Amino acid sequence: MTSPRDYRRISILIHGWWGSGKSWLAATAPGPRLVLDAEGGFYDVPGERIVWDPTTPFDKAWGKDTSVIVDVQDWATVEQVRTVLDSGDHPFETVIIDSLHELQTLLKRAVATPGTAYNPNATFEQQAWGRLLNNMGELLRDLRDLTRPGSPKRINVVLVSGTNDEVVPAKPLLEGGIRKAILGFYDVVGYLTEAKDQNQDEVRVLQIRPSPLAVAKCRLHNLKVKHGEQIINPDIRKMLAVVSPKETK
Repeated sequence: MTSPRDYRRISILIHGWWGSGKSWLAATAPGPRLVLDAEGGFYDVPGERIVWDPTTPFDKAWGKDTSVIVDVQDWATVEQVRTVLDSGDHPFETVIIDSLHELQTLLKRAVATPGTAYNPNATFEQQAWGRLLNNMGELLRDLRDLTRPGSPKRINVVLVSGTNDEVVPAKPLLEGGIRKAILGFYDVVGYLTEAKDQNQDEVRVLQIRPSPLAVAKCRLHNLKVKHGEQIINPDIRKMLAVVSPKETK
């Protein structure tokens, strides 16, 4: 059984087609899981699901298979959650963003013309693109650093994103300069698809090494040795056990 204190925390970005099972894969991470749900896609995943307002106290009864969902409809809610995570004073073992491209849309509205109401018909000026890159980059780095020993409380980080399949190789569906920088931030960038195995049964396939068809990467040695290019029917808890075998026996 995984110890909540001594196993290595990891950061994962999962991208793929809508309906490929990204939210279900994210829900296999250790709990309690804090889920920033920006598109309402996490209400059908396995396990206990509870909606929580981050301005209210924690519930000490949250179990290890509980997904604690924050309904994110504006960037102010994201900042409230960041304050909680930065404090280290919380019960969560994993933070999940579902989905990253929807979260970027909320940020885009917030930085378009700060201090005024968002106008979807207005031109997104060059300065606004700079604000988008700076703020998104800061968030993604802060999340990555939650896995590191210097964090007030080390937790796993799982980001879910759609895929831009109009380019080859397919890339996470993001706008601006962050779509390139993000690939270097995280331990695993996985491309999730569905396929048929030799028995014609449906399986999920997480590609963890780059191919001509999709962007992917893995810098976790044990995971690469065990799985090579793909993980069949991936499970984040099992991935953690491979990454830290001594700590997770």
